[in-house]
Amino acid sequence: MKKFATSFVASMIAVSMIFCLAACGSSENASSASTSAAASASTENSAAPERTDNLRITIGTAGTAGALYPMGVAMAETITNHVDGISATGESTAASIENLRNLHEGKMAMGISMSEVCAYAYKGIGDYEGNAYTDIRAMFATINNYLQVFTLKDSGINSIADLEGKTVSMGSAGSGGEMAGRALLSVYGLDYTKINAQFMGESDGATALKDGKIDAMIATHPLNSAALTELTTSCDAVLLSIDDDAFYDAYPAYVRCTIPAGTYPNNDTDVVIPQNSVIMCTSINSGLTDDDVYEITKAIWENRDEWATSAKSVEKQAVWDSVLDNIDLPIHPGAVRYFEEKGLTIPENLKG
Repeated sequence: MKKFATSFVASMIAVSMIFCLAACGSSENASSASTSAAASASTENSAAPERTDNLRITIGTAGTAGALYPMGVAMAETITNHVDGISATGESTAASIENLRNLHEGKMAMGISMSEVCAYAYKGIGDYEGNAYTDIRAMFATINNYLQVFTLKDSGINSIADLEGKTVSMGSAGSGGEMAGRALLSVYGLDYTKINAQFMGESDGATALKDGKIDAMIATHPLNSAALTELTTSCDAVLLSIDDDAFYDAYPAYVRCTIPAGTYPNNDTDVVIPQNSVIMCTSINSGLTDDDVYEITKAIWENRDEWATSAKSVEKQAVWDSVLDNIDLPIHPGAVRYFEEKGLTIPENLKG
């Protein structure tokens, strides 16, 4: 009897152990399944990670007197509002040359430049000979830019050739405007040995011309910028014609543009001057990925209403139909991807 009791107890213990092991196995399987499901969900989520840092970028524009500064500030706000993880700020600069230098050195993420200047920089032409900025990439064209030369109506200056021996504002020293001014003078056989060159920004040049301190000023700005409108409203300043074939043959980045009479006060005849485009650029040194540039380009052009009213010239000229105008350097792959998604054809030689 005692032997039977002992045997019975042993059997019960064995059965209990079997149930415990089964329960433990079930718990481990459930835990394993739960872990597997979590890992699977994690894998699915990692396919489209959200930026966890906040990248702060700067957009180089131009002086505050023109349309480019407010345009850049407004575009920066659009980027901040619509691109996750990126905050942008528009900054007033000396424009084309300073912006390209900052892009090349990785000090800036985006910046505007006149179309011929950024092409010269990329290709190592002119002032960039031996120091090509092969890292520069275009994003899109914005507003038109015009090479304008103003003098006073009674100055006796009727053409660019008449600037010989005169005091002329060339724009800010080292700017894209000064580079364009030198190119213009060279076609007429002029240089700094044959004129009295002064280096002033648009506003200071306009004031100096109005006050009779200089004989003429060269400006590379949109039509009817604040300073130029003030100049032509406050005195008898007139726009000179630049219609010689020699200039357009030497500098094909420019096209002829007829400025209708009345565009500026006191200018009652049509005038032909050179036109190009202002290009928004970036660099492969900027710290922006292809995806970043794609999202930035998308945000800007799908929310154009947020920045287009920043200036009259921006509203009229920075339009979808001209987004690729006058670009003569590679376009960033992120921008290419967006434009091709929207049905634009990008020439193979511009895919960067």
